[in-house]
Amino acid sequence: MTIAQAWLLCVWAVAIAIVAGGFQAVNGCGPAVHNEVTERARQWFDGVSGEADGSRVLEYRDILDRHPVSLQAGAVFPDWGYGCMSMDEQSEAAHWTPFLEYGVEYFLRTYSRPYSTQAEQLIAFMFGIASHQVSDEQWHSLSGLRDGFMRVLANSTFNNEFSRAHDVLDVGGDFAMAHMDDLRYILDRWTVPMTDVVRIYADMGFAVDKWRVGMCMARQVYAMEAVKRFGKGLFPSYASRAPMLTERMDDYYIGGLYAMATGASACWQNLIGWFDSGNFTKKCLVSDYRHGPGQDPETERHGGSSAVAILDAIWPRNEWMQGIEASIEANVVDSSGMLTIDVRRLVFPDLPHVEPPVYESGYGSGGRQHAFTVQQPEAQEEPIRGESCAELSTAFPKIKQLYSTAAYSGFGTSVVVGDFSGTGQRDVAISAPYRSTSDNKNAGVVYVVSGDSVAHPFSQQDIEDADPLILSLCSEEDATNHYPLFGASLAIVDLNADGIDDLAVGSSAYGDSPTGTVLGRVDVYLGRAGSGLASTPDYTLTAAQLLEYTDSPFSRQRIGGFLFGEDIDNDGFVDLLIGAPYHADVPYELHAGKVFGYRAKRRTGGFGGQLGRPDFVISPPERRAYEWFGFSAKAVHVSGNSSFLLVGAPGHMQTDQDMDIEHVLAGAIYAFSVDTSRPDPVFEGLTFSSMKDKTQLGSQMHVWPTGKSPLVLFGSPSEHNSGRAKSSADPTPPERGWQAGEVRVFDPARWATDGDKVDGLAGLLETLRGVQSPGHFGRALATLGEDVWIGEPLSRLRDGRVYRWRRGLAKPECFMVENSIGRAHLGHSIVGSSRDGRADLLVVAAPHDSQFTRLGGSVILASS
Repeated sequence: MTIAQAWLLCVWAVAIAIVAGGFQAVNGCGPAVHNEVTERARQWFDGVSGEADGSRVLEYRDILDRHPVSLQAGAVFPDWGYGCMSMDEQSEAAHWTPFLEYGVEYFLRTYSRPYSTQAEQLIAFMFGIASHQVSDEQWHSLSGLRDGFMRVLANSTFNNEFSRAHDVLDVGGDFAMAHMDDLRYILDRWTVPMTDVVRIYADMGFAVDKWRVGMCMARQVYAMEAVKRFGKGLFPSYASRAPMLTERMDDYYIGGLYAMATGASACWQNLIGWFDSGNFTKKCLVSDYRHGPGQDPETERHGGSSAVAILDAIWPRNEWMQGIEASIEANVVDSSGMLTIDVRRLVFPDLPHVEPPVYESGYGSGGRQHAFTVQQPEAQEEPIRGESCAELSTAFPKIKQLYSTAAYSGFGTSVVVGDFSGTGQRDVAISAPYRSTSDNKNAGVVYVVSGDSVAHPFSQQDIEDADPLILSLCSEEDATNHYPLFGASLAIVDLNADGIDDLAVGSSAYGDSPTGTVLGRVDVYLGRAGSGLASTPDYTLTAAQLLEYTDSPFSRQRIGGFLFGEDIDNDGFVDLLIGAPYHADVPYELHAGKVFGYRAKRRTGGFGGQLGRPDFVISPPERRAYEWFGFSAKAVHVSGNSSFLLVGAPGHMQTDQDMDIEHVLAGAIYAFSVDTSRPDPVFEGLTFSSMKDKTQLGSQMHVWPTGKSPLVLFGSPSEHNSGRAKSSADPTPPERGWQAGEVRVFDPARWATDGDKVDGLAGLLETLRGVQSPGHFGRALATLGEDVWIGEPLSRLRDGRVYRWRRGLAKPECFMVENSIGRAHLGHSIVGSSRDGRADLLVVAAPHDSQFTRLGGSVILASS
């Protein structure tokens, strides 16, 4: 029987099953997500990071580079049989460690060095499968991972309804990938070492036919091509229901793309020992270490069929089945035993007649960009109408663009400006949490460069050529895991109260395992008069050390991702605040959050000393799960004897007592009174909250020093712009204004002491609204003199923009930086620096800039 004949039978069988009501579809992580994770893991799989011998890593990296068709096929293979020809059990088996063990045992008795092409293809294929297994365990929150992406999405956004999170994440995740990137690196031809796969299954006691695998893998290819073609247009219908899909899919710590990719890369380090010597001691999955000898690790099932779910989301099943038959060719070459799956010619059914999702454009523009139409199955965009967005160079005469040529380095994840030498010289610290260097086995560096060197109208420079001071965790004792995310967060503080800026650096994944419950580290580098920062931290705090100071033995610590430098007691010295929004004292209060404070004061020691016990600890007033208390923090001094410490909790669920409605992710900001006569900030009832779902108030805050009385800005980048709403059925299409974002400007001197809802509170001066969905207007906030700068990193299909606003302007002025590739996330972070005798300096980060290498990142230094 040929593959084409098999497809004809399958189309009829599926049609009969649908009529009979006997077809049951299940969900799983999509092929685009799996391939993205595998590609990032490949980039980080080198001879620098990890425990394996560098030359051995480079040999296997070379194999992966030369056989991408097998690596990418392996990355999606474990889902091949779900919902297809009754192959669910065989597919489930490929998700667990025993499949890899049987596969490597088969390899070792079948192939020997020097490896043939077929042997190398099987290696690449198995590495892809390992990446899939690691990713699914995190993505689906399996093996007891209570903090996994899908579980947190369900609990924070969908009132603990796991099925709704599945519906959004499993399909919407792939559409998010198409919105994030054009996915050109994903090939339209995959190969499966079919003879080898059949024999591995036979060793496990499963009977598998080559033609069935060919049929079912063809679905994966077709679904992948559909995602590349239509995913960007379908993205709004899913992302509008779940801000996490837009905001945290990239960097969430268990199940985000970076986390899954670093887990896969670390797994590959272990596989080298498997293939080289048959030593299976070091394994890849959490489940491998949570079960004793002889116990079955398959305590949970993946239960996925991502290709079916994706295609069902676009067309009726009988139509896409016919489309596969016309588009995909799958043939087994008997001489090599390889199954080759090719795109013959893409034939897609007409899209259903629904009103298309919209991307909205420009400030004050009524235009809308249609992602696709029924008449044209290509993703189309209308030109943006009525939009005026100038080049940033029209506001600043001198601009320098620093960039990284290290793919996926995260360059620009966090940026700060400080004077570390006490000379008036401004230095810019820029983090790249996933960058590894030749002398550092741990990924993650922070570059420190001069901020006063912007001398030309426009210049570009590789950060490695800018003579930077490079900070990293480079000692062997720090190599607990090789992706500590050094530089996940940065803050300027004055910890030793000497009047010279110090640099605090967070490593949010530092610990024994990136999926552990006690993770994170904070290092403080003291500034020194005349010489600046040393390359070794002066003070260190690890999550394990911090755990010694907590009262609960069940405490789940995760620090290093949220650092703030604030002068909370108005003594002229900047204190260190460690936000811990993912902290929990007890298991049923996951992600309730905490803030740990260290006051600036004269200190002894240094060069590796411990920070010790916090000077104060702030807990959320209500201690609710998934509040994410500590996501942001700002000190505001209303008068000489009146100060507040504001702490954001964007996950706060607000109850409307009158309507008996709970608003999920409404968000809240708690104001703690600060008095030098008391040791700790005290909550006295002043709370800002929202009565709208998914506002996430507390995501961003900024204090604007304007003369004698400061103003306070609250940014809620995922908030729906109610001014652009129109009635529509949920979930398709989303209302206009979804995740457009808003910024509110307050005069804190007029705040009511008993608190109120944020839109009715005394002191609200202005409300600035983003108009592009999903623009995330307000993701970053900064000020330069009389000007407020606002980041909108996801506008213009994620290319990003920044806005300048001052009081009296009817609307903010829009600025952009031309980018030939796009999707740079310009405006992800913004820092302003204005000092006497120095030109104004605006630092704008674009961590997804791919002009110089894929997701290498760039940072703009703009000087007046």
